[in-house]
Amino acid sequence: MNMKRLGLVITAAVTIATSGWAQSESMRSLYTRENRFPETGTAEVGAFVGYAQYDEYFLSQIGASAYQGYYVNSSANPKLTSTTVMPYAKYGLLKNLTVYSRVPYSFTQSDTKQQKYNGFNDIAVGAELLAYEYTYKYPWVIPYAEVTFPSGNEDEYMGLGKVDAIFGAAVGTTTFDKYTWVLDGRYDSNIGNNGRFEGAAAFIWELSDQFSVLAEAKVTEKEQGSTEDVPVYINGGMCYKPLEQLSVNLYGGGSVNAEENGHGAVKVAYSF
Repeated sequence: MNMKRLGLVITAAVTIATSGWAQSESMRSLYTRENRFPETGTAEVGAFVGYAQYDEYFLSQIGASAYQGYYVNSSANPKLTSTTVMPYAKYGLLKNLTVYSRVPYSFTQSDTKQQKYNGFNDIAVGAELLAYEYTYKYPWVIPYAEVTFPSGNEDEYMGLGKVDAIFGAAVGTTTFDKYTWVLDGRYDSNIGNNGRFEGAAAFIWELSDQFSVLAEAKVTEKEQGSTEDVPVYINGGMCYKPLEQLSVNLYGGGSVNAEENGHGAVKVAYSF
């Protein structure tokens, strides 16, 4: 092979590799799924670090198992705080099919129990299928399925206490090459007595190839025993790519008619 042909081969290989990296972008929203998957045979690894505060009186009113046998004084305004570190990995198993796993580890503190806990939360495995995508990557449809395992201790606020199967689908599109709109619906089969439906919507504004901002909201069915209206969760964020393969996202938000008082999170993802 002469030097000219060798140079062409190397150039082609670099171009293919760079193209793969450019397409293997991490999802930006938390409440919805986006058509950003690892290419076949490539992976994405990353981690979430999240902090949240919850109303313990609200949790006790909806029958959370951790509060059975405990008196929760509403006038004392007791809080549960939780910090979770959650490494994850995604792999492009087949064309348009991605499998993933999350392994969260949480640190919690309860005002009611005057206790601190730490340990693994519920581990999750799942799959996402890019079932339909138009030629220019939008619109698109993503059905997905996920199973969480009771690796966490529900009495220490670190899990559901049972296996939960989740089924959902997301649809989305991009307009003017910079505004992405997503709708996502899912069913948690083991939440409450008869499962729980959730719906979410996200809007992502890509200000440049490196920087975007987002706003999203999620609505769930009311918890059994709750006297409040339908719970609504709100999240906002910004996403920055210092390198083609690396993204750093910041999030913050809260809820209405729900147990969460507020949350903040950082996500770091690397594709290769």
